[in-house]
Amino acid sequence: MQVNDAYTPQTPIEGVMHAFTRIGRRLKAKQPGDTIDHSAHVALFVLRCSGALRLSDLAARMELDASTASRHVRALEQLGLVRRSPDPDDGRAFRVELTEQGIEQWESSARRRMELLSTAMDGWSEDDILTFERLMTRFADGVANLTDTPADARWADKGWAAVAPRLRAAPDAERRTDEDFAPGGDPATRENTDKNLESTR
Repeated sequence: MQVNDAYTPQTPIEGVMHAFTRIGRRLKAKQPGDTIDHSAHVALFVLRCSGALRLSDLAARMELDASTASRHVRALEQLGLVRRSPDPDDGRAFRVELTEQGIEQWESSARRRMELLSTAMDGWSEDDILTFERLMTRFADGVANLTDTPADARWADKGWAAVAPRLRAAPDAERRTDEDFAPGGDPATRENTDKNLESTR
């Protein structure tokens, strides 16, 4: 269904919902440079934040049934973005984890979306940006408190806190070289991020 951006909301709540619909549609769409679709990006995000997971746990965190999650994993395996490894707790099971290429793919995609949001706020004052961030965080907390069980999103919050410094450490887009996206990235930043991710598992 096409969303009509020219629609005029009749109440503030309608305005908030309409704004989120417009933003969500664009963030889910492929950005220039993307080679994977939104569902694949979500799978990579879950694995980047959580580390290796059993397929059932990956499906639960993506809020998908196991068969759909399995199809995503097979597609990502074919692209070389994830691999299966033996589950140390159950020799009959396996876990799914990101490859180095998968990590770089997700980080590149995340940077593009952060750059999109940053560019959209060109011309905003620092106070405007801080106020927007404060109100958005307050709003997100309110929605989460109404819809999440206590453990639902904690993995994402902790995981994002661990991987965000690596995204912030990237140079500006115009100064980036191919070396910035080479597997492994900056060794010190990579090591610090991977240590932090251990606490999310």
